[in-house]
Amino acid sequence: MLMLNATLVRSIKALLMPSFLVLSDLARQAANILPETWDRFSFRHFWGDAILSSDAYFVMDSYENVRLRNNFRNAEPPEKPEAFLGSELIRGSFCPQAAAMLTALFLRHSGKVLRIATDTEPSLKRDAILICYGTPDMNFKSFDIEAWSGSSLCQFLFTSDGRRAFRLAGQLHSMEDRCGVIYDKAIVLRLTNRQDSNRPHVICAGLTEWGSLAAVNYLTQNWKELHKRFDGFGKRRDFCVLVELQCGQFESVRELTSVVWWEPGTATSPVLVSNHV
Repeated sequence: MLMLNATLVRSIKALLMPSFLVLSDLARQAANILPETWDRFSFRHFWGDAILSSDAYFVMDSYENVRLRNNFRNAEPPEKPEAFLGSELIRGSFCPQAAAMLTALFLRHSGKVLRIATDTEPSLKRDAILICYGTPDMNFKSFDIEAWSGSSLCQFLFTSDGRRAFRLAGQLHSMEDRCGVIYDKAIVLRLTNRQDSNRPHVICAGLTEWGSLAAVNYLTQNWKELHKRFDGFGKRRDFCVLVELQCGQFESVRELTSVVWWEPGTATSPVLVSNHV
């Protein structure tokens, strides 16, 4: 009787085991596919539906006539502004790294390669998806987007003593020296494209090259979290996140504050979402 039961059990196992293994393999594949599918859906919502049908551009400075660009703000810094670590870096030193980070991100979640362009290319139109690298005084397209959007989420400026700074929610944020350690500030700013809301404009900029690279790294690592925070209820909102980093350590940042337009076009001023200062 015992032998009969053992034989029956082995027969059942032999019949069911292949089906179980197939189902187990399908479950593992589904577990991998579903998150990837959701990430692609979220990525499309974060960047706009046009990401599937049009190119996105990483826009870097052409680094021509850099000094002339400061006159756009009519606030040329003094001849001897306060020196900070990072200001001696050649402008654009980290552009290849920033472009590589964003290219890998777009290739993974959209299957498309991010196109590289300079800010003076005449073929670069406002109705494209643009990721501008650098502050408005160093990148024509960043300046163009900031001025054209009319947004007051964030403004780049020079302080009265010649320091580069960002203004968010009425507060100025510039570089700081704390016991000999230099801290940079950087922003990730997303604005609605007034010609096509499905092709947003993004600015990743720091007060030094370290900050600009940190902004790009922050965007690539945290875009899903930003999507959850600012794109609820099916709406893509304008936002700006300000982070702080120690010069030389672009991968380690601390969010200081963030602002958002909950209802673009209707609110009288942006809303301060968080302030960690």
